[in-house]
Amino acid sequence: MTGATAPLDGDTSEPVRIGRPRDPRLDAAIAAATIALLEERGYHGLTIAGVAERAGTTTPAIYRRFGSKSELVSRAVFRTDGDDVVADTGDLAADLTTMIRWAVEKLCRPAALAAMAGILGETGTERAARSADAAMASDLTAARLARAQAEGELRTDVDPHVLAALVSGPVLQMALTGTTDAVDDAWIADLVGIVLDGARTPNPETQPR
Repeated sequence: MTGATAPLDGDTSEPVRIGRPRDPRLDAAIAAATIALLEERGYHGLTIAGVAERAGTTTPAIYRRFGSKSELVSRAVFRTDGDDVVADTGDLAADLTTMIRWAVEKLCRPAALAAMAGILGETGTERAARSADAAMASDLTAARLARAQAEGELRTDVDPHVLAALVSGPVLQMALTGTTDAVDDAWIADLVGIVLDGARTPNPETQPR
């Protein structure tokens, strides 16, 4: 029944209203449409109506999910959910490799450059909100590195936010300079090695006596 409510067991407070859950298939279609239109038309040529038409939905359905075009673009291109965003398997080198691959997937494509150029040209409020979105993944990465510090894998005198910048910063530099053809498995392995060699806790057994 529309508008039905369901109280929690043993809870005599105000009942919780149950809404219709979001359809993940529609979420994926909206994200795919946004990315495709960014690559075809650029940021300024993209409209909410155009995304709705391409995704087979309506503009109100998109506005129920996103408050503005910049938010839609930011969330579609620079997602911060998923196990690959901040991997935490217990193998630090493998986790860094996964996270760098995520950065490559998101930043080294035309949609990312179109999104960044458009968002940087937005008003101060919108630009600040999207900067906060971008900082979220960096903060999550820094938290993962801080856990590695707590476990003795990394030196405690290194700022985890500096290390987090080394995960995506070099990838962004390659994207902005148009040199993404050089980003391959060997490049990623080199970056992981540089990050870890500079921050890993020394092994007493390998230190000179």
